[in-house]
Amino acid sequence: MESLDIENRGRILRGTLHLPQSTPAPAVVLCHGFSGTRSEFGYMFVRLAKRLAERGVAVYRFDFAGGGESDGDFADLAVSDQVAQATAALEAVGAHSAVDADRLSLLGMSLGGLTASLAAAQRPVRSLALWAPAAVAVGLDETAAKRRSDAIAEHGYDDFGGLPIHRRFVEDAKGIDPFADAAGHAGPVLLAYGSEDALIGPDIVKAYQGVYADRLDTHVLDGVGHGFETVPARERLLELTEAFVLRHA
Repeated sequence: MESLDIENRGRILRGTLHLPQSTPAPAVVLCHGFSGTRSEFGYMFVRLAKRLAERGVAVYRFDFAGGGESDGDFADLAVSDQVAQATAALEAVGAHSAVDADRLSLLGMSLGGLTASLAAAQRPVRSLALWAPAAVAVGLDETAAKRRSDAIAEHGYDDFGGLPIHRRFVEDAKGIDPFADAAGHAGPVLLAYGSEDALIGPDIVKAYQGVYADRLDTHVLDGVGHGFETVPARERLLELTEAFVLRHA
């Protein structure tokens, strides 16, 4: 395990690279969710990285700008900016002497899942794993969009779980179609989410099926919500993801 920091648009993105014993190795870049860090909930990214490194796959996990230990201001959050950061991470990892640049993959959780799906359409990767991807972040219904717009007009930001969503995020989101803009990825896709996840309804799943067709490997974990909140569900998520990544590395 070693530090690997990346310069992107005048900011330093700080990350950790887990390397297997045998190199050059295939690698997967992990994109954390909204307000998360490169450890992710329940240290899931750390746990996954250790498991994959033991099986011969390098893993890079990093903090998006404005989050964790990376430079930047969280108030500047925008999905298209995160996509640029994810593609920069892929390029940096691919340039590492211990990594096979032709065998890179992406994984994202929640907003990081949306980010990863869009980045995979811009920079070819071998496989894409989506944990509870937050496609709804750029596709609010009319009522939710008006509430957010009104809050920004009154306070300068929308208070979302104690963190500010500013106008930049909203304006950026208007230019993103979470499904059409993800269609450029030609490889296999893992979609994993909880049966009680309010952010992923049948319409979202159907839309991803329309994008990825028979390349989509869907798993619904019973009884859990957006954060896969039980020990068995999280262990199952790790097992599914490890098998998927190894199968397509």
